[in-house]
Amino acid sequence: MTQAKRLHPWYTRLWRLARLDYIKILRTKGAPTQVARGVGYGIFIELIFFPTLGLAFFLMYPINKYLKGHMGASMAGFVFAKLFAFLTIPPSFILGSKILSLQNYGDKFMTAEEKLKPLGEIWNVVKDLFSSGELIKALAGWTVGASVFGLVLGTVGFFITRTALRKYQAKRQARREQVLAGKTAVKI
Repeated sequence: MTQAKRLHPWYTRLWRLARLDYIKILRTKGAPTQVARGVGYGIFIELIFFPTLGLAFFLMYPINKYLKGHMGASMAGFVFAKLFAFLTIPPSFILGSKILSLQNYGDKFMTAEEKLKPLGEIWNVVKDLFSSGELIKALAGWTVGASVFGLVLGTVGFFITRTALRKYQAKRQARREQVLAGKTAVKI
């Protein structure tokens, strides 16, 4: 019996798969706008539905399908937004409470030095809000504030991605034309 070739470790395979997906996104056929839309949708969906946790992931497909976004780029934007979504929680509470004319819930989550309270104290604040019946109002404020941040950051992500993809595709096209010009010069 012949011995089967050993597979690379799981982290190497995962890294290669991620790199392949990245290259697929960069080399997507069609307009960079579709890919950029997908990134913007992913960021927006993550930030607006961060309070609902798992619901956001299931909304990405229909939004990308009907609003002409790129699903792979949307997932990349979603994961990217997950990395910094926790930073938008206090400002979302503050902005949402101002928009909805609620009490300033941001004060409950911030210390006197304008820093976020430790996680244990935040959990106690959430329990107090739940027991007083104000948790739904606070979550509504959070969601409204998060939707504003999601809209702004999603739009910024869209423009950055579209600009970067246009530059990448123009550079790639110039390289192709240079190679073709070199091949035709050799034939002549």
